[in-house]
Amino acid sequence: MENALYTIRKAELDDISVLIEFRAKMFALVWTEGGNLDEMSSFSNSYFRDKINDQEFHAWIAETESGEPVACSALSYYHLTPKPSNIEGRYGYISSMYTEDEHRRKGLARRLLKATLEFAKASGLRYVKLHASEFGRPLYEAEGFKAWNEMSLDLED
Repeated sequence: MENALYTIRKAELDDISVLIEFRAKMFALVWTEGGNLDEMSSFSNSYFRDKINDQEFHAWIAETESGEPVACSALSYYHLTPKPSNIEGRYGYISSMYTEDEHRRKGLARRLLKATLEFAKASGLRYVKLHASEFGRPLYEAEGFKAWNEMSLDLED
């Protein structure tokens, strides 16, 4: 996927450092629930390497004409107990949607999301989920995402 200014491409193992950097920047902007970004970044290296090799994690990077990475998106697979609307119990989870400040408002997040959704559909997924920040919610709603009634509990609290 290309336009005059940016190219969207599938991430490779050599891109793990960029994915880790952008994911940490994303969390620095939106995460308020504690935790350790440095520890997360350290653990992410082996996680991304293993999951990319196992084809359980896929990511996309937007680059400038000069090859500078400026945005990314990711898709992970996960499984739940089968239910009538999803017999296989296989789902996709979209994460790591991030764009560098000076490249925002140029359609990159939408292009990355569309690339991620096209891949998810081609890989046989019926459902994808994500957690939306206040920044991303309008984009996701415009692309057809609906709020869902999931609840969570932090067992360490």
